[in-house]
Amino acid sequence: MTGSSVKKSSASEALLIPGAGELHLWLCPRQAAIDTDDFLRGVLSRYTAVPPQDLRITRGPNGKPGLAAPTPPLAFNLSDSADWMALVVSGGAAVGIDLEYCDPNRDVVRLARRCFSAAERADLESLPALQQITRFYDYWTLKEARIKALGGSLGRELESAVFGLHFPSDSPLCGRPGRVVALPPAGALDAWYGLLQPLDQYRLALCCDAPDDFSGGLRFLQWPLAQAVTRPVPLLAVSAHAHPAVEAVCP
Repeated sequence: MTGSSVKKSSASEALLIPGAGELHLWLCPRQAAIDTDDFLRGVLSRYTAVPPQDLRITRGPNGKPGLAAPTPPLAFNLSDSADWMALVVSGGAAVGIDLEYCDPNRDVVRLARRCFSAAERADLESLPALQQITRFYDYWTLKEARIKALGGSLGRELESAVFGLHFPSDSPLCGRPGRVVALPPAGALDAWYGLLQPLDQYRLALCCDAPDDFSGGLRFLQWPLAQAVTRPVPLLAVSAHAHPAVEAVCP
C-alpha cells in the first residue's frame, strides 16, 4: 500500500460510529487489557457512552457476541491469537474477524488436507514451504471471518467456506492488493472480504455482510488509544479491486 494517501485523524473522530462503507479495526496487545472481555467492553463503551461494566453483551446460538438494546446501531466481532487481540466494528452490518499467528511449526499441508477444498489445497501445495505457512492462514482466516459474520459454527461450516486468491505477479505488499473470490456456496453471501497483515507473522481477515466496498473506509486503531498517529496498514487482498487509503490510529 505504498503511495496511498493517509489522513490524520483525531482520537474523537476515531470513536464515532462507522458510517456507510466504513469499518473500524482495533488491535490490542494482551498486556494492555485484563482479557478479551475487558478489551471489548473498553472499546464499545467509547462508541456508546455506556460504562464498560454496564454494557449488556448478548450471545447468539453459536456464541457470536452482540449488544442488547437500547444502543446505537453497532455491530462487532472479536478474535485473538498469541500476543494480540482484534476487534472490528461496523455501523450495523454483520461483521466477522479472524486473527491468527502464522505458526511456522504447524503442519499446514496436513491440516489443509482435512478442511480445505481441492483447489485451495492445490494452491497451497504449489508454493515453497515458507510461503505455504502464510497461504494456509490466508485461507483459514477468510473462512473463519465468513463463518463468524454469519454467526455460524466453525466445526460444521469450515469446509463449505471456499475461496480463491489471486495476487499480482509482484509482492502484494508493493501497493497492489490481490483479489479475494468467494466461491460457491460461500459466494452466495453478498459480502466484502479483506485480507490483511496488521503485524509481522500474523494474518487477519474481515468479512462484512454488505454490498459496499469497504477498502477505502477501513480505519485501523490500537487500544488503549493514547495519541493519534497514522501509518499504512498492509492490505494484502480484497474482494474488489481497489487502491484503498487505509487510515491508522495508534499510540
